[in-house]
Amino acid sequence: MSLQNQPFTKLPESTTRSSKTTINIAGFHVYLYGADELSQQQAKDTVVLFHVHGRTRSYADAELFAHQFLFQLKQMGSLTRGFVVATFDSRNHGERAIDSLAVQDWNGGNQKHAHDMLAMIDGNVLDIQTVMKYLSVYTEGRFTPTEFVMSGLSLGGHTAWDILSKVQGIKAAIIIVGSPNLTDLLIERLGNAADSKIGADSTKWPESISSMYRARDQVLGHIDGKSILILNGALDALVPSKFTVPWVEKNGSRNDVSFNVFENTGHWLSLEMMDTIVQWVLQKHA
Repeated sequence: MSLQNQPFTKLPESTTRSSKTTINIAGFHVYLYGADELSQQQAKDTVVLFHVHGRTRSYADAELFAHQFLFQLKQMGSLTRGFVVATFDSRNHGERAIDSLAVQDWNGGNQKHAHDMLAMIDGNVLDIQTVMKYLSVYTEGRFTPTEFVMSGLSLGGHTAWDILSKVQGIKAAIIIVGSPNLTDLLIERLGNAADSKIGADSTKWPESISSMYRARDQVLGHIDGKSILILNGALDALVPSKFTVPWVEKNGSRNDVSFNVFENTGHWLSLEMMDTIVQWVLQKHA
């Protein structure tokens, strides 16, 4: 496995870090990267890229993404528009953690893993909608958001799918090891966990939560006219590509979809994936 395929867990020594600004929206911390480097012209036309981290992680992971993305973006292209990356701690992560068990899966002892994961996804969507609504008044005089793009890894990738279906103001998304079919994915995951019964008397997968997941996945089938970059790992056993392929085959023609499966890559973000992300963003949004 080359360095390009390995999990991206630290910045290369050659990467220049971007500026970091923390804003507080009613007690909710949002971290903005790259705002100080915007030219006067770029500040008038700024693309804000949301990046949501994975389950069990924190905004610190998203911070690595922000620095590397912005560094490569400037290295690979001449930008007329400004780019700022926005990150935050997902519900029940990092400084917002309330119960550490809630981010664990069934094997980690969380009997309500399915409940908590869907609730965290919904919470992420609400948080992003709040930031979209209020960001311009909190950054007034620094930059003007003119477009929002969504990016997410794992739990953040699941969130990116939901954003595409629920938020009209976001027409493009970068989905890293996230799934449009959480129903079948979780049923398969449940089969590998202890006490895997399904039904009304099941703590882990009652009909009430099953119906919520089915409704979520069904809504994703109505995504139309969106620009979507999908990045999966061929070795990913946690969120396999087999749960994404049917959505692409059925709905890809109604959207501008680039579906990429990386060999020798598992459930992680790699520098090879980052290269693809930057090239796609430059093509679609610069």
